[in-house]
Amino acid sequence: MGRAGVAGLLLGMMLPMVAGATAPAGERDADRDGLSDRLENTLLQQFQPQWMISKNDCSEKPGQFEPGAVIPKVVADDGTIYGQASPHRGRRDEVELHFYHLWRQDCGEMGHALDAEHVSVLLHRTREQGGEPEWRATYWYAAAHEDTVCDASQITRASTLEAEEHGATVWVSPGKHASFLNEELCSSGCGGDHCSSMKPLERSEVVNLGELSHPVDGAIWIASTRWPLTDKMRRTDFTETRLRRLERLPDTDVAWANPAKRPAQAAIYGGNSALNGVATGGRSTDTALVLANESTGEALGKAQHNTGDALKKSYRNVIKALGGAASATGQALEGKSGKPEKDPESPQ
Repeated sequence: MGRAGVAGLLLGMMLPMVAGATAPAGERDADRDGLSDRLENTLLQQFQPQWMISKNDCSEKPGQFEPGAVIPKVVADDGTIYGQASPHRGRRDEVELHFYHLWRQDCGEMGHALDAEHVSVLLHRTREQGGEPEWRATYWYAAAHEDTVCDASQITRASTLEAEEHGATVWVSPGKHASFLNEELCSSGCGGDHCSSMKPLERSEVVNLGELSHPVDGAIWIASTRWPLTDKMRRTDFTETRLRRLERLPDTDVAWANPAKRPAQAAIYGGNSALNGVATGGRSTDTALVLANESTGEALGKAQHNTGDALKKSYRNVIKALGGAASATGQALEGKSGKPEKDPESPQ
């Protein structure tokens, strides 16, 4: 059994224990994860992101899937968003929410039927003196080409996005449907994403999927091997390694979730300025974007422009230098006078 299988087995063993310790007496807990249905649905509605999708997406909108079907079957491209609420690492005061935008098809290069993408948020329970428990977001994560060399997934503090009490705004690239926490980041990765002609997706109630071991409302299609949805549902997006790396950065930063893949992405992209200048600078390996103020987009645009100009100038200088070297070498071979030396065996 691989690591993913072991993790899924351990999670399945933990959920009943968490349920016995967490679920309020008398409240329904259909997916048996220790969180009441009422709490899960409340949190999913409160923290649902504002989705920005393309007006020209070939798959139009996220799809609604047929309940009770073993194989995922889209019944309408109506913008349905699915959710999952789970205790984080078995803790009673932390909940991890996953929001899934599921599509009829991936329309990018090497496209395929069915496309499972998501965004997640980690919540922490607080309690005001004499009041009811409240939940606040501490971190947000956006998945972009997960588990591929072009993985451009991001993670940041909820305060950076000003999304501690409600959903963050998320940009979804057309065709490939990668998720981004900032519009400018949409051109990152291996160069296949862009966010143009965007529009807000109409908000509707989030449909709760339950858990892998106990799906609800007939969502048994989540276990299909035709897409990687099971992998996304069984694991946490907020690992200790990611959170430690993020906490080393300034409060205004969005970090790459898997920075080790950035060099390979730069090579795939061709090493040009379209990598947004992110690969330069002291903090560039971990930092995706600094969101210091409202002019961030403009600042990033200037960084891209300046990086591109620098690369162009460097290219021209190299070509000029090579041309000069070639000319000098040719003159040396031809003689100091600059005229070709006569071949002694050639006719006079």
